[in-house]
Amino acid sequence: MEYNYKIYTPEQYAVSMAKISLAKYLEKNCNENILDIKIVDISCGSGNLLLAMLEELLKTSKKVFGEYRYSEKWLTGYDIDSNALNILKKRAEALFFTYGIKGNLNLKECDSLYEIIDEKYDIVIGNPPYLGEKNHKEIFHTIKETDFGKKYYKPKMDYFYFFIEKGVDILKENGILVYLTTNYWLKADSAEGLRDKLRAEGEFFRIENYSHSIFKDAIGQHNIIFYWQKSNENSDVFINDDNIEYTIEQNNIFAQEHSKIILIPPFCKKNIQKIRDNSNRTLGELLKVNQGIVSGADKVFVFDEYKEEFKNYLKPFYKNKDIGKYEVSKKPPFWIIYLNGKSTLDENLMNYLLEYKAKLSLRREVVNNRINWWELQWGRDEEIFLKPKIVVRQRCKTNNFGYTEDPFYSSADVYYLTAKASEVNLFYILGYLNSKVFYYWFNYIGKKKGKNLEFYSTPLKECPLYYPEKSEELIEVVSLVKKQLENYSDETQEEIDLYFSKVMNIDIREEQ
Repeated sequence: MEYNYKIYTPEQYAVSMAKISLAKYLEKNCNENILDIKIVDISCGSGNLLLAMLEELLKTSKKVFGEYRYSEKWLTGYDIDSNALNILKKRAEALFFTYGIKGNLNLKECDSLYEIIDEKYDIVIGNPPYLGEKNHKEIFHTIKETDFGKKYYKPKMDYFYFFIEKGVDILKENGILVYLTTNYWLKADSAEGLRDKLRAEGEFFRIENYSHSIFKDAIGQHNIIFYWQKSNENSDVFINDDNIEYTIEQNNIFAQEHSKIILIPPFCKKNIQKIRDNSNRTLGELLKVNQGIVSGADKVFVFDEYKEEFKNYLKPFYKNKDIGKYEVSKKPPFWIIYLNGKSTLDENLMNYLLEYKAKLSLRREVVNNRINWWELQWGRDEEIFLKPKIVVRQRCKTNNFGYTEDPFYSSADVYYLTAKASEVNLFYILGYLNSKVFYYWFNYIGKKKGKNLEFYSTPLKECPLYYPEKSEELIEVVSLVKKQLENYSDETQEEIDLYFSKVMNIDIREEQ
């Protein structure tokens, strides 16, 4: 199976991964056992990680034996790319020559995920290919048909999850797994099974988390290097989170919410727990959370000016940048032809859409006979665009939640929060969502991509809050929020922040 995705581990990180994992192995093994160690990279490419490990092993052998020694059992590499393996072979030959050693690596040209690997290893090291299912359906379809794939496949997962799971399976007891990946899986719903496996079969001992890409050719990634051992010693985990260093107790690294891996500095832990303890509801108990529209063909349905001939179907269409803190733009920048299964098209609109019928008919929902060829692909329940609602950008650096009672149609990069019951007070909840306390919670426990908060449905619904049982307790915040809606001021926001800080019994100003 060809992945066509080659991003090689930068040397400084490859060397660090080799040094730290090897040092951890030697903590429990006599130095003389260095010749017996077995290490594998099941997606080795041209070998940056294996060569870094080879050099560390040779240096260690010199310290132990007074001379450089090499063991043929040390290093094994799997890859599907014959050119990459040939490069690795030549690079290894040059390194052996430098150290005056004769030797060969055990290189296997095959897809390790499809290979039955009976050997067990002391260290599994890797930087596997990062492939989402959306744009690589054939690759995922093929692996799903295997026994291995059936065991570990989850919808919307990333392909590199398979390499981690395979790595765990081929480790010896007390063996060490060190991988460089993106860090999205720490909280992703699709990675819950992966996290459960790591939690059940061993423990982390070091995590290096980055809010940026460590690859110069992969801008937009956010990476992590994690070190995990197939043991249960309940040891503390060393964390380097964007150069903020601290330790976490092993049993505190997994959060209550879907076993997510949460990196919380010790000085923040108490406040997070106070928010949990002083909350009495979750947002999901009070609100419906819905995504905006997916047209499947914006160039057909969306206009940058009002079209009089389609006036019976046009709705104001906003972009996510039209949402601010409390407020939303009053003037729509675009207009959308809103059509769902209940719509009746006049002759004028039908003639316009017929020009695009071929294109519209190729959309997945049309092909699967779920919608008419002329409908929006996912028009959602129109009620959410019409009733009073809180709206938020799907991705934002801070917690800017807007409110409007006007028609507000938008794309899928906007989420809509509407009351489940008439007695739910949206103004009170709006104040909480825009507060420093909510930001504090979501920044640590919610979903993030780099430094951006991601306000998806599941993490929003899971958010705890204190919601007063008596309506008179709402009055203070509701009054302040209405002031913000009329004319935003920092002073009023400080009052709102103070209210929720008191409710949660925390003072986050001490940590800012």
